[in-house]
Amino acid sequence: MSSDRDIVRELAARVAEIANSEENAFRRSLWNDVNSLRLPPRPPAICHPDPFCWQEILPQDQIVSEDPFLAGVEYQLRQFLYKNWVGDDTVLEPFWPVGVALELEGEHLWGLPIGYDHTGVDRGAWRYVPPVQEEADLDKIVPPSFRYNAQATEDCASRMDELLGDILPVRIVGSLPLYPAWLHGWATQLCGVQELLLYMMDRPQWVHRLMGKLRDGVLAAMDQVEAMSVLTLDNKGIMSCDDLPKPGFDGAHARLCDLWGRGESQEFQGVSPRQFEEFLLRYQMPLLERFGLTLYGCCEDLTNKIDLVLSIPNLRKFVCSPWTNLETLVEAVGDRYCIEWRQKATDIVFASDPVPVRANLERGLRIAKATPTQIVFQELETLNGDPDRLRNWARMAVEAGEKG
Repeated sequence: MSSDRDIVRELAARVAEIANSEENAFRRSLWNDVNSLRLPPRPPAICHPDPFCWQEILPQDQIVSEDPFLAGVEYQLRQFLYKNWVGDDTVLEPFWPVGVALELEGEHLWGLPIGYDHTGVDRGAWRYVPPVQEEADLDKIVPPSFRYNAQATEDCASRMDELLGDILPVRIVGSLPLYPAWLHGWATQLCGVQELLLYMMDRPQWVHRLMGKLRDGVLAAMDQVEAMSVLTLDNKGIMSCDDLPKPGFDGAHARLCDLWGRGESQEFQGVSPRQFEEFLLRYQMPLLERFGLTLYGCCEDLTNKIDLVLSIPNLRKFVCSPWTNLETLVEAVGDRYCIEWRQKATDIVFASDPVPVRANLERGLRIAKATPTQIVFQELETLNGDPDRLRNWARMAVEAGEKG
């Protein structure tokens, strides 16, 4: 419908104007500084609403377009504009990315179906029904393999170019189709969370065999995709830095060594440092070493595992969850690494008084004053009835950073 098309193009023009603004360039420079281990004028701050939160922020009934394709584009553009209104350091790109179509060979990533047992309550609890019950089941694991669908990629790019190419030029972007160092996640899917923790005690060779198969499967998939020459640089936006790509980049075809890698260990939260190193980190290390730079951590408490994480040779960013001791981490990393300092979502979402939130921001930034630091607010599933909550938080985070 022409009216829907006009609406989408008008929204795209607003996004393009912001993407080419001086304010957007300043935000990009903040991330580039902190990721390159320089102290920026202030620490950049960003919030990442989860899908459930977006349902509160931007309900589907606010989308005007009736055509499903245009409605999807409209939704993304309105998300961009909302984040700009929030006033955090979201960076908008002056192009429209179209991902390369990498398709999984086979029905299941590891050749086995992952079951789920639900409570039946909307957004309620669930658990895995793992397919690996006996050691013989490990032989059923099939390494992932992917194929590049060039025609699907070109068709999508052409459609977007026809719609928005004169406003937001289309750029084909390629990334790995799987999270390379998520070995712990796949291990818990295949074996079960509690089961895997028990296996580390009473079936340790099982776990070593499993983690070895997962590591080797991911390495093979990484090699396969790298050989397709479809990867593109990812050091843009909030991941901007001076140190990528590496020497030898041909300007068009990114190698794994030109990209950011990432690892974390959430399912190993309750595991000792020794078991963390034995059953997970040593298997993640060959994967992480393939990248130019890496970040490590998520929601787990890494306070007692800091030295082990710092043993990752190309580590650039240490993710400090609300449960990792920031003071201990700052003492360990100094100015040699960047800290992604994550906020405790519940303390912000359910706060009736902004004073403690502001005080926490100011205290943390005083502790990390000499360390390149970025402030991240995520695991955000609700605004708790306050549509201005993110905007208010962003203002406090920016002001705390400017206060120093």
